Amino acid sequence: MTEIQEKRLYALVLVLIVVVALFGSLALYASYRSPGLVGPPSTPEQKTISVSGIGTVSMTPDIGWFTASVVTQAGTAAEAEQQNNDAMAKVISALMNAGIAEKDLETTDFSLSPIYQEAKEPGKMPILVGYSVRHTIRVTVNDVKLVGKMLDLAISNGANEMGGVYFGLSNAKAEQAQTEALGLAVKDASNKARAIADAMGTSLVGPVSVSLGYYYEPVRADYKQAEASQVPIQPGQLQYTINVQIVYTFN
Repeated sequence: MTEIQEKRLYALVLVLIVVVALFGSLALYASYRSPGLVGPPSTPEQKTISVSGIGTVSMTPDIGWFTASVVTQAGTAAEAEQQNNDAMAKVISALMNAGIAEKDLETTDFSLSPIYQEAKEPGKMPILVGYSVRHTIRVTVNDVKLVGKMLDLAISNGANEMGGVYFGLSNAKAEQAQTEALGLAVKDASNKARAIADAMGTSLVGPVSVSLGYYYEPVRADYKQAEASQVPIQPGQLQYTINVQIVYTFN
């Protein structure tokens, strides 16, 4: 065998070795299978009943509040503001001397506005004739029996515009009302859930979630005109309501 033939034979053998190795790798890859992913065992879905409950309690208000305003007008802004400051200081002083704490007097509005008069000649701009200042305070009275007295005191000492009179609950009484109403709401929801479960021939296991909301509206005393005399005001009753949404599981 010549040297050239030997080299060709050697090259052919190398090619055969590469081809065999390649097919072997492909066969090994084809035979390989990745193991399937095994998840956690599935749990049966919970059977639930969703119900709502309402609890309402009637409470007698123990605090009251009203708004009192002093409105002044003058030819200049400075004059209108000074007159207003003097008048409101008199109102506040009278209320504090009667037992209203400083923390129970809150300014809710203060405004300074120009006053214009229409021009007599058509097409002319309105004429500035003065300024108006309004200062409004909210007065909270912690004894509902004294609301009428404090209202009268504010008017007689210079308040010339009055807002509505409202009655509500102090923080302590609101917490008491919330506790009582919550108990009634939960009991109402529980009774509904049991009734549904009995009708379906199943039994309740227990609650899995609870959500709630509460509200109450202060009582408003309407009056058309407040005069400088003792004003008899009856607070009446207000309703404190709680709504609950409870989800129960059942067998």
